[in-house]
Amino acid sequence: MLRVAERHDVDLLVLERPGYGTSSRWPGRLIADVVGDVVLVADSCGWDSFAVWGGSGGGPHALACAALLSERVERCASVVGPAPFEAEGLDWFEGMSPGNVEELTLAAKGEKAYRPLVERLAREAVEAVREGGLPLSDDYELPASDVAALRERLADPGYLERTIAANVHGVDGWIDDCIAMTSPWGIDLARVTVPVSIWYGPADVLCPPAHAEWLLAHIPGAERHQLPSGHILGDNELDAIYQWLVSHAGG
Repeated sequence: MLRVAERHDVDLLVLERPGYGTSSRWPGRLIADVVGDVVLVADSCGWDSFAVWGGSGGGPHALACAALLSERVERCASVVGPAPFEAEGLDWFEGMSPGNVEELTLAAKGEKAYRPLVERLAREAVEAVREGGLPLSDDYELPASDVAALRERLADPGYLERTIAANVHGVDGWIDDCIAMTSPWGIDLARVTVPVSIWYGPADVLCPPAHAEWLLAHIPGAERHQLPSGHILGDNELDAIYQWLVSHAGG
């Protein structure tokens, strides 16, 4: 991430959403609620305008910024991110891996049903990476390209420490993110006016391509960008995303 940001000479600001890292929890938050945090942080940096992007569960939050901050957001990229849970005409779980279906089905039922699973998955992720394995179990049935990309990341400096931090100090954020994702988002995507790009992998089983197709059909003027394979991004994919974000940005 940092290498790519440096290559494109961008000031990259990554927010810990509520409940992750040292960010305090915000139980019951909606996707739209995070926009207020983005405004506060952007103001503190003195940024009048900026581009936003989010990957996976970050995609809906980036789209919320595009929907609610049109006077400041210049461009928005939703990358391997889902469509709204109540999306009309979309079979939300079709093509999704069994592990993800189990997770998000329980998230839709609320914290009491969902928390035990997340706490177990978090423990297993840390244990697996400590032993040189992958943080996701076989239940997620990732394509070979995603497995290879995750294995490559195991060798990155600090990968174990980041995995521990995410799964020890980020469980509340994980829970609240997925509950918010499977609840009404609090935004109207049909009213988005800023340039939006939708990036998806044809082999993605965590966020199937049908989600991208729905977003493309319901966000005015949204641009289609197909990635080479699945859910995990490599340097080439990140390069393409940043190139799109900065190609017409003025801030």
